[in-house]
Amino acid sequence: MRQDIQPCVRLSARLFGSLLLAVTAGFAAAEPCRKISTDAELSSYTQVQGTQATIARDICYAEGTEWDEKSPAGAYDVTLDQRFDFYRPASLPAAQRLPLIIWAHPNGMTDNLPQQGDLYPKLVTPALALGFAFMSVEFRHPVASQRYGLPPNLDIPNTDIARAVQWARHRSGMLGIDGSNIFIVGQSRGTLGLMNAFSKNLADDQSPFPYQIKSSRVRAVYAVQAQTTYEREQVKQTFIHPDSWAAFEQLYANFHQPGSAINEITTDDPPVAMRYERMPTDQSLQTVVPLHLPAQNGSCAYPEGCFDFHHPNFGLKLHLAFKALSSSQPASKFDIAYNVPTEYLYVDQTTNRPYACFFAKNLTPEGRATLSSYAVEACGL
Repeated sequence: MRQDIQPCVRLSARLFGSLLLAVTAGFAAAEPCRKISTDAELSSYTQVQGTQATIARDICYAEGTEWDEKSPAGAYDVTLDQRFDFYRPASLPAAQRLPLIIWAHPNGMTDNLPQQGDLYPKLVTPALALGFAFMSVEFRHPVASQRYGLPPNLDIPNTDIARAVQWARHRSGMLGIDGSNIFIVGQSRGTLGLMNAFSKNLADDQSPFPYQIKSSRVRAVYAVQAQTTYEREQVKQTFIHPDSWAAFEQLYANFHQPGSAINEITTDDPPVAMRYERMPTDQSLQTVVPLHLPAQNGSCAYPEGCFDFHHPNFGLKLHLAFKALSSSQPASKFDIAYNVPTEYLYVDQTTNRPYACFFAKNLTPEGRATLSSYAVEACGL
């Protein structure tokens, strides 16, 4: 690690946790993503992976825009672009229209999900088994993708995940997906997808880009360890103890403010499931208790705990905002769980059903009618 990083920056990196890019060995500039527009082009990049899946890697979505990210923990730049890896069940015809799950990764990771990794069996395997296609995207994050320097880049779009939805819908025939049944799952940095799903529809029939004519809305969202606002003043006023305001202002003087799922939520938003590994500070789940920042060495001397951007208080605030909108919404519209063991973040702790069953339950009636008997039984539908 560089030794010339100021203490406040080191603390900033700890507080952001996986919101800041942890550059790992081998994660550097790659070949540009592959732009495709025909079935034949997609087929040329598609390979059989074991007995379970076919996969096409490093395909461009949207404009395939390239950008750089820089970690405040070191001098390593990484070059990324709007790309995705695309999986389908190997047993199903390429032309069969399948519901689609779009995965948005946490920091320290990329769109690549190796079979031997921890997340592949939790994310890809159950999706394919239930008859979903799966799209793992690389995307810009308006906080994590800032260039840390003087000044930071405060012009980072927050819409890449929504653009991936539009592009997939535009190319639904080529991908063999059902454009009316698209879902988002994300963790940490990837829960930007929550705000993308709640924000206004990006469809623009005047756009010069054909894919942007399509809707950016999805059927449901599954978010793990989610931050639900990126607005500095809202974070400060809602989640930070007044005694820590001065320290917060110093640490996040250039905190980008791209939006807030809390501000965007309406009764018309898609169903959402949220999972956290801890309980909110108020275990009665009635109010959000503002927290102090940890000490510069990362220690926390407060019995109620200290603030971080994975704190379940973020989920509680969103849930309270949702309940304030209407008392008549079904409980299934907002499925939130706390104190979830790590091994159950993508599996229901009671039924042992995978996260993708939440999406199966929220398919359109036409989509549910196409589920296999295995999927119906596995999800208890």
